Amino acid sequence: MNIQLIPDLAAMATLLAILFALRRRHPQQGVELWIIGLVFIFIEAIAHVFYTKSGPQHIPVHIVALDAYLAAGMFFLWAGAKDRCPRRPTLTYLLFTAVPLMVLQTIYAMDIYRPGPYRAVALTGIMLAIVLPFLALRSLRIGKAWWLIPLPLAIWIPSWLFASAGMYRDAAYIALFVVYLSVAIVFYGSLPRQSLGRIAIVTGFSIWAFVFLLHSWVTARPQYNSIAAAIWDWQKFLVAIGMLLVMLERQVASNEWFASHDQLTGLPNRRLFEERLEMAIRNARQSGKRIAVVMIDLNGFKAINDSLGHEVGDILLQQIGDALREAIRPTDTLARLGGDEFIIVSVDLPVEVPSARIVNSNTDRIVDAFKKPFRILDHELMVKASVGVAIYPDDAGDEVLLRRLADQRMYEQKLRMSALIEVEA
Repeated sequence: MNIQLIPDLAAMATLLAILFALRRRHPQQGVELWIIGLVFIFIEAIAHVFYTKSGPQHIPVHIVALDAYLAAGMFFLWAGAKDRCPRRPTLTYLLFTAVPLMVLQTIYAMDIYRPGPYRAVALTGIMLAIVLPFLALRSLRIGKAWWLIPLPLAIWIPSWLFASAGMYRDAAYIALFVVYLSVAIVFYGSLPRQSLGRIAIVTGFSIWAFVFLLHSWVTARPQYNSIAAAIWDWQKFLVAIGMLLVMLERQVASNEWFASHDQLTGLPNRRLFEERLEMAIRNARQSGKRIAVVMIDLNGFKAINDSLGHEVGDILLQQIGDALREAIRPTDTLARLGGDEFIIVSVDLPVEVPSARIVNSNTDRIVDAFKKPFRILDHELMVKASVGVAIYPDDAGDEVLLRRLADQRMYEQKLRMSALIEVEA
């Protein structure tokens, strides 16, 4: 038992506990696979404490260590690829690819130093490399997934050659090198470009990969043992800390998003809309263009909410938000002010068009969005909206007056519609 590794083991356990606690407090997609991968690394670290170069526990501990490394790498691959690749084919491909790789690690860990078993596993791996992508995708056309064929061949062909040359450690460790280098590449492509956690994770897995590649070379040179041992443990913590950083960065980004968006509809909230409106007016002053502020209030929404329940009301607001998104231009901003009130700022409007036409155009777009019924659960609901439009600079020159005027015109239209309904009744 190597008690000198126990402090590193305790540090790894602490990082895992922090990662798990952070995951429970702030659930994030895909982190479960990160944790599973790190658990396998932790298992390898435990095995490393009990590893001996000979004796009765040498082979079982060696098997656990190498297979744990491989299992961790496959889980990390799945974690990095699952948002970019189809879930079921990816899982099928990784599972069937992992089987011969695990057999390869086990053969080496059992101190089998004959080329025959290695060649047999390599031949199986080569056959799977050629056939598996087509089986996983269930198609003879794999398109952009072509790289799934040469990737495992980069493991099995060198493994065959190393085993044939009697270099059995290299035959096993080349697989870990390719797997962990692939993990680094996948995380490089899947994590946000500006993320500090991405830098730590990609650097950690890259170092890890080359540690596996150079393992035989370092083993043959005892003078480098102390440096190699430090690097061997370093990348574990670098990857774990990188994953913690990514989780914290995601949480900060999520908090910033919720601070400026309505949680029900995902639309900008009042705070973000005010910033967009202020910017729109500033740009309009510089360009000489117009902008329109469009206030929208739903008619009869309270009655729907009271009679059918808040669940129906919430879904209705979400569907109305979607309908209004489709009604506006990509350059415009739609926001929910709260309750059943929405507001739009329409930018870059021409100065040569009469203001009445701009008002009618914006009003018609909103009215058209409410022409079709909204289907919610077992209900088909027809909803109308009152609309008020104010134009900069024709009606007012600052955001407060524009919003106040748009709100006043919306309220006047609501009163007219209410009076019309009473007359018809």
